[in-house]
Amino acid sequence: MRELYEESRTVAGVSRRAGAALARATVERLIKTLDPDAPKKAKLDQRIDRIRDRLTPQTAQLLDVLRVTGNGALHVDDEPGELVVMALDDKEGPELLELLLETANDLVEEMIARPTTVGGLWQRIPEGIRNRIIGAGANPQQGTPN
Repeated sequence: MRELYEESRTVAGVSRRAGAALARATVERLIKTLDPDAPKKAKLDQRIDRIRDRLTPQTAQLLDVLRVTGNGALHVDDEPGELVVMALDDKEGPELLELLLETANDLVEEMIARPTTVGGLWQRIPEGIRNRIIGAGANPQQGTPN
């Protein structure tokens, strides 16, 4: 997966269309890894919907933008979609593509790194304190009082 991500970053400097398509492929592969119970033939939009409740609204929006842009970059029509036009635009394209490329990192941060870090901290807190936190109305999955 790392190779695909690096390839998308490298090729984006030469072709933003190819960079967007590879960024989409990277994220799709990552989501398949993060949600192995999804139906094998599920489309990317269905896969995103399956994990949406575990994401911030901003990351979910970026995934949708990435999906639509990547699809448009792959399925070349006579008239490219507006997001593809934005991605190819010399002014807006580099910023949009950078956001799309960072989406994979955001996904890893939200679904792997942050839960692991917070979960590790939660486990290191003495049990008595954890019980007081839970007793104060905290959800142990969230770790914060309501």
